Amino acid sequence: MFQRSTTALRAGLLGLTMLATGTAAYAQQPVTIRFVQTNDIDRMGPEKGRGGFARLATVVKEEKAKGNAFFVHAGDTISPSLLSGFDKGVHVIDILNRMGVDAMTPGNHEFDLGDSVFRARMADAKFDVLTSNIVDGAGAPANTKPEKIVDVEGVKVGFFGLTTEDTPIASSPGTIQFSSTIDAARAKAKDLRAKGVDIVVAVAHTPLEVDMIIARSAGVDVIIGGHDEHLLAFYDGKVALTEAESQANYVVITELSVTKATKDGKTTVSWSPNFRIIDTATVKPDPEIEAVVKGYEDKLSKELDVEIGVTETPLDSRRATVRGGEAAMGNLVADALKAAVGADVAITNGGGLRADKEYPAGKKLTRRDFQSEMPFGNTTVLMEITGAKLKAGLENGVSQVRELGGRFPQVSGLVVEVDMKEPPGSRVKSVKVNGQDLDPAKTYKLATNDFMARGGDGYSSFAGNKNLIDPSASQLMASQVIDYVAKAGKVAPKVEGRVVLR
Repeated sequence: MFQRSTTALRAGLLGLTMLATGTAAYAQQPVTIRFVQTNDIDRMGPEKGRGGFARLATVVKEEKAKGNAFFVHAGDTISPSLLSGFDKGVHVIDILNRMGVDAMTPGNHEFDLGDSVFRARMADAKFDVLTSNIVDGAGAPANTKPEKIVDVEGVKVGFFGLTTEDTPIASSPGTIQFSSTIDAARAKAKDLRAKGVDIVVAVAHTPLEVDMIIARSAGVDVIIGGHDEHLLAFYDGKVALTEAESQANYVVITELSVTKATKDGKTTVSWSPNFRIIDTATVKPDPEIEAVVKGYEDKLSKELDVEIGVTETPLDSRRATVRGGEAAMGNLVADALKAAVGADVAITNGGGLRADKEYPAGKKLTRRDFQSEMPFGNTTVLMEITGAKLKAGLENGVSQVRELGGRFPQVSGLVVEVDMKEPPGSRVKSVKVNGQDLDPAKTYKLATNDFMARGGDGYSSFAGNKNLIDPSASQLMASQVIDYVAKAGKVAPKVEGRVVLR
């Protein structure tokens, strides 16, 4: 238990009557306020008995039954859900509508399916979506607002929401823009204080380093964070900061014991936090939400649980594998894209492979496997690109290897040698295209995904090139990989030195 006070008085002294001076001080009884947090949840059901919406719903109901509890969602939910590849996130918003969300801020993945889908899903929401740093020239989407103020037994709690300004790089927000999260946090905290708010809560889908700057300079009390997928409860004597890992594997409860005191007409507020982390493996699923989830999963199974082939070699799509180096799964996907459109080379970003799992040799592969790996609904683009721009794209791809950036290039038709001792931008030492040295002036046919073709994940050199397939005729990446495996029957991809890190 920690203590924060905005005055020099101890909480135990606030209720005393100051008879010696003839003035009086008044303190209400402490008010307990609970924030029930989830973030980065797109998987409907549990995995190995942990996570999913039904277990989360049980925790929310139990905490709300205690009173003064807010269910807060810190973003990333309508994508990359597997079913969202079909229904554009409708099922996620339907489930959340049934769970009593009090406040949510959009994460970057809310924009994966484009700005029109984002606006449509926000219109479907029956809860408040806080978009304090989103700039939308078409007007604020339905059900979004810059702030929310709630009175809890005389204590005013003010919420605002922040979405990382890196969203245009990491996702596809279209015309929607994002102002500085740090500047927005400082301005909103000041504005809410001016409106008499006692406890300022930032719901922030931002990197941890940004969270810490906000904690130390913005004047907020609580930061309910997402994006990094850490399991975190932090307090520095002034600000509480939490994050709840991902997929509702854990739920973080932040309890504030808040005391307001009035002396000579001046009101002060003191509070102390208590943190509880709930492992949802210990929680029984809520029957109502479990039934809703099952209905959606049954619908999905009819489409996806169809065997298409066998892998004769192990495959690994775990986050560190596909973002940290060449991966057999990445090679399989890149080979499929290259073959599907008749390209010279193919590059896809490792961060676009999302199932985060291992497949043993001999595993029968299904449609579900590849829809799980590529849930964003991305299509394959075939473009003309010069060797110079191709190399620039590869430099970008290996610029965040140590950070496990999602831009890492999984390739086909290429052999790339990289010197990791060099600074980003100077790491690619040689490139061979189908056995020949890359010619900077030559034009090559590149297969990539539509996200990268727009410059996503920092691939700016891919943007603006000539498309050889009309966008309206481009096919889903996942479908092309499924067709590739089904045609082969057996596949045996392996790591073979396509991207060599030295």
